[in-house]
Amino acid sequence: MKTLLAITAAITALSTMTAEARPNCPGGQGYWEEVVRNVRVCDTQTETYTVTLKNCNYSGHLYLGFLWNKPDFPLPHTRYETDSRRGVTSCPASIYSSESEIYWYTNSSGFRTTDWATYSGHLFKSSEQTYTEDRTRTVETNCRTEQRVTRVFRCGFEP
Repeated sequence: MKTLLAITAAITALSTMTAEARPNCPGGQGYWEEVVRNVRVCDTQTETYTVTLKNCNYSGHLYLGFLWNKPDFPLPHTRYETDSRRGVTSCPASIYSSESEIYWYTNSSGFRTTDWATYSGHLFKSSEQTYTEDRTRTVETNCRTEQRVTRVFRCGFEP
């Protein structure tokens, strides 16, 4: 009985190793090939850490720059502006800001058209709030290269 089982197992192993009928292969024949790949493997650990962040608010006046064309209506020379930065690591004492807007003017042919007016300058810090936030990250240690063996079915006959 043991001999019959051993012969059956050997025949089954030979038939699956050498050739199998597959409908998606031309001729329906194929074989199993063992493919060896090098794989990077690391031990991983999840860490929780705390970061300190800030919300910064700025305000101030921006000043009108040079205009290439004379506007149909006078534009203000200064403009009050506010800005805020959220979730940053530091709040500088001032930030540079530039804003543009469209204005109307009459060209040399007498037609009304538009151009851009630019206001720019520094805004100064008006307030600052500090807060902490918990974050997680995955740290890889003990990285190494290991070999992985997989079986891949190939169409055709063994080379």
